[in-house]
Amino acid sequence: MTLRAPTPLSGLGRRALATLAVLGSFAFVGGVTAAPANAAAFDVFFASGNPDFGFAKAGTVQIKEFDIQNGGDDSIAIDPAPLTALTGPFTVTAGSFSALTVIPKNGHGTFKVNYTVPAVGTVSTVPVTLVVTDQADNTTKNLSITFKGTSIATDPAHFTATTSGGGTSADFGTVSVGSFATKDVTLTVDGVLPIRFSTDNITIVDSAGNPLPGVKVTASSFGTAGAVTNPGVTAAFELTYTPLAAGSVTGSARVSGFALSGSVETSAITVVVPLSGSAAAVTPTSPPATPPATPGATVTPLPTVTGTTTSTAAVVAPRPGTGTGSLAETGAPVAGIVGLGAIVGLLGFGALAGLAVTRRRRANNL
Repeated sequence: MTLRAPTPLSGLGRRALATLAVLGSFAFVGGVTAAPANAAAFDVFFASGNPDFGFAKAGTVQIKEFDIQNGGDDSIAIDPAPLTALTGPFTVTAGSFSALTVIPKNGHGTFKVNYTVPAVGTVSTVPVTLVVTDQADNTTKNLSITFKGTSIATDPAHFTATTSGGGTSADFGTVSVGSFATKDVTLTVDGVLPIRFSTDNITIVDSAGNPLPGVKVTASSFGTAGAVTNPGVTAAFELTYTPLAAGSVTGSARVSGFALSGSVETSAITVVVPLSGSAAAVTPTSPPATPPATPGATVTPLPTVTGTTTSTAAVVAPRPGTGTGSLAETGAPVAGIVGLGAIVGLLGFGALAGLAVTRRRRANNL
């Protein structure tokens, strides 16, 4: 940025201009190109330094250096009093000249300005007018400059990263080997410059800076090609933890974004998201154990029954310590035992009846 002071013509300058006009007419008449004119006798300007500090984070100090160049033929002197009189938020340090310093042709006078950024939202504008004196004839010029700055809560290029639930770290918890867990990470551009994000600029590392196995970026709103996120807008990506073996993991996802100032990308801004998780081995599933058989009764199968009738009688197991002989050994059916008892009873009743008849006959014979 070049700021030049207006250049009034001195007496010497007016005479030089008249001479050049005459020479120019001669050159035109003779068909010869005139030599380029020399620099003006009195010329001064800012060779470098932008007085507009733009947006800056509250509480920080921004420093810029300015260079005033003598572009004329005559030596000059610059009175720095208006600069040294500044009191916050702009102050001048390290000036290379005083009011008595003579700066020759093509010479320079430099100074630095500190911008101590005030409270958030403060817009500062401070004009300064320097008086420059031509050492040949003591004519003066005014060289004006206006320092500006706007205070904001963050750096101009700034973004934050928050995970699912609003935290700043991603804890995957305990995950079974062979399973997986995911966490979403939201990037919010809260500065004043747009930022370009790309999955190629997200690295996942352990505490030693080596690649962290088992954790990957599995989705994003910007992809590998990248996309620009404007101030006040968010972008997002997804992390997936797929453990391959039991144990714990710790590390971080390092997210780098590139701010855009006009069409130019600035250096990378990096935000670190801490990562943690643990993996549990899968426990094999076993069938329930079969309890051992209770010692004691032995089940004997029923004898095969021939015929067309299907038996629905239950199998009878003999109780320990009861029954003797072949029934006890074979486990004859209850129906068979009851039938045998009935036959014995009938035979006994018939014998008793016969004995009673015999006794009555004997009594009658007597």
